[in-house]
Amino acid sequence: MEEILDASINTRVSRRVKRALEEVAHDRRVNPLTFARTLIDEGLRRERHPGIVFRDGPAGRRAAIEGRRLDVWQVMETVWASDGNVDESADYLGLRPDQVRAAISYYAEFPDEIDHWVQRNREEADRLYAQWGREQASLRR
Repeated sequence: MEEILDASINTRVSRRVKRALEEVAHDRRVNPLTFARTLIDEGLRRERHPGIVFRDGPAGRRAAIEGRRLDVWQVMETVWASDGNVDESADYLGLRPDQVRAAISYYAEFPDEIDHWVQRNREEADRLYAQWGREQASLRR
């Protein structure tokens, strides 16, 4: 889901900021300019969608609910399963309704990103279920 880079911004930063950017980028094994673009993008998304943060995980970086261990895709799956009922979704997930609405707002602007995570999760669940089935079958002759 890479976007085409078709514009540039030139800015000056302090040596401290440049050094910190390079150190963190090195630790994450990414190019400092790529990391700077990520920080700018995520910072703007956070400004537009209060209550949404970004987390790293084995499968990649994803949008999540601030202060909770729930990703936006998980909240959206619950909202869809609840026929769009925000209060029911909030109760089920142990969230406040405004946290569910933050996820909905984020999804409304970035549906392809969240749909990608939903699809990845479903594929992984199918793969693990098939593996479990094979393991269960191997228990019997």
